Amino acid sequence: MQTLQVSLRNYTILSPDSLPLDEKNREKLRDVIAQNPLDLIEYWSIDPDYDGQVFRSIWQDYRQNKENDNDSLRVVRIAEISVPRKQSRTVCVRAVDVFGWESEVVTQLNF
Repeated sequence: MQTLQVSLRNYTILSPDSLPLDEKNREKLRDVIAQNPLDLIEYWSIDPDYDGQVFRSIWQDYRQNKENDNDSLRVVRIAEISVPRKQSRTVCVRAVDVFGWESEVVTQLNF
């Protein structure tokens, strides 16, 4: 077995101005984006052996999940998962923000 450590480093909303917010809340959103963009993540999950077609999550965290930490307002930023040892693997991370927008990052790892 080997341990993979996956961390969230940043999150970007592509069109914050397209959200139906009044100016006061739009300004609050801009502050969160500038200071703590990862606070906008509602849910994220990991497929450590992504085949490019079907996403098979083996780990996930979401707001109000107290299994991974005691913070019900945020997701954890680092995940450690045990997986069978391989020379290389394709890891896919998917995240959904508080507005329901989904993003995905695929990375090829070689050991």
